[in-house]
Amino acid sequence: MQSIKEENPTRKRILLLLKKTGGMTTEELSKALNITPMGIRQHLLALERKGLVSYETKRHGIGRPGYIYKITEKADSLFPKNYDKFILQIFEEIEKREGKKKIAELFRWRKDTLLQNLKATINGTKDTRQRLLNLASILEQEGYIVDFVEEKDSYQLRQYNCPISMISRKYRESCKTELEFYKELIGNGVQRISCISDGAPACIYSVPKS
Repeated sequence: MQSIKEENPTRKRILLLLKKTGGMTTEELSKALNITPMGIRQHLLALERKGLVSYETKRHGIGRPGYIYKITEKADSLFPKNYDKFILQIFEEIEKREGKKKIAELFRWRKDTLLQNLKATINGTKDTRQRLLNLASILEQEGYIVDFVEEKDSYQLRQYNCPISMISRKYRESCKTELEFYKELIGNGVQRISCISDGAPACIYSVPKS
């Protein structure tokens, strides 16, 4: 997923101001950043198209209503957070108290929940290629960087980032259940031929063409 650091410098400043204040008008942003209202509107439009900014109407007396711009939930997720470290600490405490089997149970529970939510969407077609394309689309919506590649004798799903890489490096149960998840979702022919947790640049899943 994109980081706030990757955003255009001016738009990053706009997002930071909206984050700190809870919402600002075009005129307020213009004064704060010393940019013309027209320039601010162009940046806001670009951020709105990305789903990072939304607005609500604010009436102040007679005349045209004004608009207050706010960051969206998607934009808020771009700001740095320490979820990985927090979850890792919880897992380590669970392991101390209940053993590693409990960690495996948690990953299996997550896998079963995902399967229940996605089976209807993915398995609506028996065509393996289409199921993989559907899965790739869903993963992209969840923040994965994914490529679907068609080889001569197989299809490949290549994941270039792992949202829980810090956790999966220590608890490989996550990698094991992810492979089980893909097998149950796509078919038993799914094989993982590389893994980010092993130092590879991508988790690559291969499915033979039938």
